Amino acid sequence: MNIKHNLSTLLLGALLVACTSENTLNNLIPPDQGGADDANSREVLLSLKNKLNVIPVTTKAADDPIATTPENHIYTLDVYVFGSKDEAGPYTFQEMFYYREDARDVISEPYATSFTLNAGADNSTALLRMKKGLFVKVYCIANCTKLVDAAGAEFTGFQSLLQSKPGQADNTVTAGIPTEENFLKFHTVDLQATEPTDVLNTPLPMTGAYTTPLDLTDFSVSARTQLGFKLSRMVARFDVENDASQSKFTITSVSLANGRAGASFFPVKPVKNADGNLITYPARDYLAAQTTDSPDGLGIFYVYPSPVEDKGYLILSGTYAANLTDPVPVTYKVPFKPVGVETGNYIEVAYNHRYKVKITDADPYHLDFTLDVDDWTDEGNVDNYKPENNLSFDDLSLSAAGNTNVQLLDDHRIAMKAVTGSTLSFEMKTNSAIKASLQYANDDKWLVADGEPGTTTKASQVTTFKYKLPEEGIADMTCLPVTIRLTNQASGKNLDVIVVPTALTGPEIELVPSEGNSYAPATKTLTIANKADHTVSLKVTSVKLSGDAATTGSSVAIETGSWLSADASSNADAEATYTFTLTAAQAAEATNKITFTSAATNATTEVKVVLAAEAVSTP
Repeated sequence: MNIKHNLSTLLLGALLVACTSENTLNNLIPPDQGGADDANSREVLLSLKNKLNVIPVTTKAADDPIATTPENHIYTLDVYVFGSKDEAGPYTFQEMFYYREDARDVISEPYATSFTLNAGADNSTALLRMKKGLFVKVYCIANCTKLVDAAGAEFTGFQSLLQSKPGQADNTVTAGIPTEENFLKFHTVDLQATEPTDVLNTPLPMTGAYTTPLDLTDFSVSARTQLGFKLSRMVARFDVENDASQSKFTITSVSLANGRAGASFFPVKPVKNADGNLITYPARDYLAAQTTDSPDGLGIFYVYPSPVEDKGYLILSGTYAANLTDPVPVTYKVPFKPVGVETGNYIEVAYNHRYKVKITDADPYHLDFTLDVDDWTDEGNVDNYKPENNLSFDDLSLSAAGNTNVQLLDDHRIAMKAVTGSTLSFEMKTNSAIKASLQYANDDKWLVADGEPGTTTKASQVTTFKYKLPEEGIADMTCLPVTIRLTNQASGKNLDVIVVPTALTGPEIELVPSEGNSYAPATKTLTIANKADHTVSLKVTSVKLSGDAATTGSSVAIETGSWLSADASSNADAEATYTFTLTAAQAAEATNKITFTSAATNATTEVKVVLAAEAVSTP
């Protein structure tokens, strides 16, 4: 995705920054699980399909910090196991396995057992001995040891479930704490906007899970089993590229406004702070080079996911070289929004994605830049990153049948009229099976799955996904977008399909060339000569929704019809030409407004009418 901007400065106060932390080694020998009873436990080989980095433990002087950690560094890893007597649940906490790189924070609780994490070239493994007797699910959290519950307090009350007679028919289970349901509501500790050092930095929080129940009920089975999945970073990364010699703008710090204070773990979803508010992140110093030879500031800032409705933006502060001796302090805001500030839609800042801001020009009052978005893989950097073609919007298309009131937008989102009877059916071509999940904003469940998705086969390599509105319909038209997350089961990569209710495009307007008239598409302003009986014609193209009985067509309304008239009030064609007449000359400052409405989408396009010159007398 590439988005260009040309925006005015926003006068903001300077933000201070701090970005690093130090750790020292204490208590270098953790307890191990080597003495586990083989009869009551089963070896489970945990395989994390990431190129992770584990730094060997070495003893250092007390004031000597641990080496700098990269973005794929695992500093801590906690594996939470939830068990249930029945495969369908309910599941409660059974046990925890933990890894600490420097052996700090040894957990001396009966439910916790340490393990060794072995990093390989393409994946990392850990051999765990899980208790037999139940069905289990596995959740992993890396580089984040503090969990905040739904009430906003740090959760420390883990208690293992108890089995009365493991492996026997009359085995009973006393539930552990927390339940899986409550665990899934946990989130990170809130960032504190008032603390200059409270910024996201490496090592970065990551999560992964294996939620297909693993059967450990049979005590006669002792064969080692293997679980494999990927960890995903819970944050988005921003790179800021700037050649100060070209832009004359030298960046000193980076921050984020309208940001989320944290994120939930399963699934990764943004959360506001304890007061329910958005925050401005403490600023972080920009320490990268800003030269022609080295303009890339990679990993310059990390943020929690930011949904579209937050209207978040980066804050770039620094100086502008107005001349050689007098640099001017400047602060720009960089919104996540495409060209056309008045009408453009904000884009989502998604976790485990990378966003590259490339500054192309600046002056004391505005900043020009482009914004590139990439999936965040383990290898490479933004410049040479080449995404795999197994989950791509290029392979997504609306089905030939099964779509009603649906429109595929240019920015890969899907617009849908949120009215009873609307249906969506799209196809995705891949090289492996895909899993789809619905993610709602504020539990606004206005879209539901319509049956199970089709099966990907080697012959067709196509999976069809169908959705509809719930049978009870919806209460109003103010629903928030719904995300359909497609996950490639082989690679673990995600592709988010955003379904937007009622956000359908209005008619497109084009001027039919004629003397004395002009039209500016960017501002949707029509300029006409100020003389009686002067005419102007506009070509109006209205979209067609898939399966919509209304097909195409448009209508027109004039705000002040006393001095401007149209030759028709509506037209059923997809492309129609309307001719407007200035019935009498007006005062030079007079303005008017023409509103075009699409018959298919009910969406409107407003055109402002202004007069080009003073009134011209007519005989």
